[in-house]
Amino acid sequence: MHNLSLIFLLLIFAVSGILVWVAGTTIAKATDSLDCRFKIGDALGGLIILGVAGSLPEIAIVYGAAVNGHISVIIGNLIGGIAIQTLVIVIFDFATKGKRPLSYMAGSIALFFETVFAIAMVSLALLGTYVPAKDAIFSVNPFSLVILAAWPIGLFFIYEAHKVRRFNKVSDDANPGRLHDEYRSSEKSSFYINKSNAYVILILLLAALITLIAGVALEESGTAIANHMGINSGIFAATFLALIASLPEISTGLEAVFIGDNHLAISDIWGGNTFMLVPFFLADLLVGKPVLSYADNSDRLLAFVSIAMMGVYAVAFLVKLRRRYFKLGLDSILQICLYTVAIVALFYY
Repeated sequence: MHNLSLIFLLLIFAVSGILVWVAGTTIAKATDSLDCRFKIGDALGGLIILGVAGSLPEIAIVYGAAVNGHISVIIGNLIGGIAIQTLVIVIFDFATKGKRPLSYMAGSIALFFETVFAIAMVSLALLGTYVPAKDAIFSVNPFSLVILAAWPIGLFFIYEAHKVRRFNKVSDDANPGRLHDEYRSSEKSSFYINKSNAYVILILLLAALITLIAGVALEESGTAIANHMGINSGIFAATFLALIASLPEISTGLEAVFIGDNHLAISDIWGGNTFMLVPFFLADLLVGKPVLSYADNSDRLLAFVSIAMMGVYAVAFLVKLRRRYFKLGLDSILQICLYTVAIVALFYY
């Protein structure tokens, strides 16, 4: 695609982004429907399946970048994607009804645990960036293996924590909506309610295929656009590409907020953040190199910022900030400040 004109590349990027958005949102709705029909999320394996399905746009971009050897795009998209998805909660906060911020409405010890788990996963990836390529295990960064193992273990403990009612308590005037176990035990989903199981499965598979194809086109056109404009491809992946890949999460999260499922809106973002780093293992195998070992200071900056952003929410869940300023909680305002400083630093770098 590097031989195409910038206008044509922008058109491919825009169309691919729209396809990823529509197909990714369709995947979320189809998995929601199948979850309620077959209770696939009632077990740890089901949570893993749902996590993978919800992150197909990121997996597709990683696959396209790995095949083309664009290591900086892989790192930027995955680590930058965590910062972007955390920032998305600001949009949910703004859309929340009432006088209290979203973190207050949904905040609980269970959400605090999820946040700490996400911070721990990013910390592991950050440590992996300091491992020299020569210390790889059969071309795999040791911390890619640790992340791969830590994800299901962490999910297990989070799954168990959600069963403990005292961990799900919120303030008397809060409104978390349905918790995960209540949501999964619902008899019906609002999506595809009159359609057969075979129809929903077919829709899911078709949407997954479209997502994979569009994700690869998105990565290739995005990298070419970055080269045309003289922008570092890793920075482009960490910002614009990561934002496009997060569009399905924005859509489904807003739907959750609009119907009062405030807890789920945040929890699904944390679920995406924890899985976001697992594809580093796949990338290592496809590229034949320990991808994290090739991270630069801009990638480390994004990792530190992601940890700081999630740390702000972890504190907010504990102290329960009550006031809103311009329809945003103080935690969301801090997110905007942290991310803005990071982006300015990235482009200056």
